[in-house]
Amino acid sequence: MELTILGTAAAEAWPAPFCRCDACQEARRRGGPNLRSRSGAILDNDFKIDFGPDTVMQLIRQGRDLQEVRTLVFTHHHCDHIVPTELEWANANFTNTPPTTPIAVYGNEAVMQMLHNEFSHHNASNLDFQPALQAFHPVTTATRDIILPLPADHAPGSFVLRITRAKDGKSLFYGHDSGLYPAETLDALTKAGTLDIAVFDCTFGGKKTANRGHMDIDGVVQMAETLRERGVITPQTHCIASHFSHNGNLMHEELVQAFLPHRIQVAFDGIVVRA
Repeated sequence: MELTILGTAAAEAWPAPFCRCDACQEARRRGGPNLRSRSGAILDNDFKIDFGPDTVMQLIRQGRDLQEVRTLVFTHHHCDHIVPTELEWANANFTNTPPTTPIAVYGNEAVMQMLHNEFSHHNASNLDFQPALQAFHPVTTATRDIILPLPADHAPGSFVLRITRAKDGKSLFYGHDSGLYPAETLDALTKAGTLDIAVFDCTFGGKKTANRGHMDIDGVVQMAETLRERGVITPQTHCIASHFSHNGNLMHEELVQAFLPHRIQVAFDGIVVRA
């Protein structure tokens, strides 16, 4: 399994477009991994997670396309994770090589309503809208992957996702946007077994918070340790912190140092993790 995290920022990106705070100015000065676009990821070449406003430019920057994508799943309905109009580019008017099979699209009730509102039957011919995901109810895709949506500590209806790949049995936990995970989510993850990759929300970075809605460094460490104690995270699991905001203040290099003792990597735009 190969996970490419295309974007690693919170909603306003980093540096934020209307901001000259110290963290944004320092990101502009340092560049490199400190320049973060809105979050999104792709598993191998065929499974896309979220489709936010930066997706097209992220793909261009990586030299990649979505021609092989068969599944698209949304974590939730916030505008940095879903822009329904961006899915128009899968239609024949905008591509000379449309998908050979319609892309199966999954999301919560709010996501699916947004998509149905945007697309009529005739202009969604390459998109196969699925029934809304329900918490704790696993879904098996046409490619035999399993999506287990679990409640997040975020906006109502938001999910964190456990994804199991059919081709190699590898598992991914995509754990943002969320604060400290609800007890029932932790229990479901424990029951589901060990993870190969675990991605955590670290929106608040070095800022001390109550870890509600999003997490700071301490929250990420707490959740990673909890999952280690439960046997879900093993020494072989790749633990990744992502989804950072300039309000967390710490640059990439400082985040790396903060997480190093806890065996947690810090994502940057375009990072590739193989398990």
